[in-house]
Amino acid sequence: MLHPLTCQHNTVIPDGYGIVLRRGCGFGGAPRGRALAAGLALAAGALSGACTSRPPAADDAPVGPYAVVDGWPRVPEGMVFGPTLDVAVDGRGRVLVSHAAGRTSGNDAPIGEATILVFDPETGELLDAWGEGLFVYPHGIEVDRNGFVWVTDSEQNRVFKLTAEGEVVMTLGEVP
Repeated sequence: MLHPLTCQHNTVIPDGYGIVLRRGCGFGGAPRGRALAAGLALAAGALSGACTSRPPAADDAPVGPYAVVDGWPRVPEGMVFGPTLDVAVDGRGRVLVSHAAGRTSGNDAPIGEATILVFDPETGELLDAWGEGLFVYPHGIEVDRNGFVWVTDSEQNRVFKLTAEGEVVMTLGEVP
């Protein structure tokens, strides 16, 4: 049984870790990979505290043409995944997730584990992971039209421009 959450944007999504919502033909005509990323973003909001639980009503059912994709994403056993902070899709359709590897904000030291995870949009398989020792709290992620990955670190007050493989190209801002 699905237990919905009510989010600040009045979206109802099912509760659960390791699931993604998929809309059959994409959000507003977006490619299928973007639909997965959008679903993951909704689930990420639920997992990071942006949503609050509400008791399920007897007639509660998922809203909209969504299906639960169990087991998406797939991370190696023992990897600490989350809290999820942001989601982006690159030009190849891969889903990039910034996460804090079990940490909360308010730290000074960089996270020793990979904080940027790259997933296959269909299978949820982890394709790449990077960012070890670079970010303290990688709060935002975007991919530009040239394939560069931009990550904001809210604890360092910095913006990083990286290659698709995670190599730093440019850093903006300074550590306070």
